[in-house]
Amino acid sequence: MKKILYFLLALLPLVGFTACDDNIAETDNDEFSHDWVNRNARFFDERMADAKKAIADAQNTYGQDWENHCDWRIYRSFAKMPGGVTADSICVKITERGTGSGYPLYTDSVRVNYIGRLIPTENYPDGRVFDHSGLYEDEDYVFSPEFCSPTSLLVSSLIEGFTTALMEMRIGDRWRVYMPQELGYMSASAGLIPPYSALTFDIQLKGFYRKGESTTK
Repeated sequence: MKKILYFLLALLPLVGFTACDDNIAETDNDEFSHDWVNRNARFFDERMADAKKAIADAQNTYGQDWENHCDWRIYRSFAKMPGGVTADSICVKITERGTGSGYPLYTDSVRVNYIGRLIPTENYPDGRVFDHSGLYEDEDYVFSPEFCSPTSLLVSSLIEGFTTALMEMRIGDRWRVYMPQELGYMSASAGLIPPYSALTFDIQLKGFYRKGESTTK
């Protein structure tokens, strides 16, 4: 598992990442370079529009009970003040609803299954996978109850969009999280991730642990 989620410094966002020839963003590949900034911005804006429409429709139909009838959510970044712009938020589509109580805190550790993807392209219609938990990137393996290998992470050490999502999740939740480049790696490249990339993460929260608790219990 490539530790590409961690921040070190604003300009050096990776910890423990080793570059190699087949693990570099293909910025010289037209598929991942031509109009990349605008394509990524449009992709996120479209997902945000989907979320806003679904939420508005559910609120109009179900009123205060809308959350039980809509799988979309919008969460402002934990690090941003109220107000601001669209890029201050992530949008989420819930694919499985957990039954756990409580939420991870910024100081907690978590165990998660996840897959990270770039925006869809001609050769990668589901988005190129740039990172995942476990040994294999196949979705059926990553999220298999029998074969999954959850990764332990510090909530405070992740990119802003990933941290924001985790702090809203319950154990058992599986979410597809769309985040703008402003809540990802911004202008930095990171392994297979070109600069200014909107990111999509499929995340399943398996457990969380308060500071000082063992993640092996």
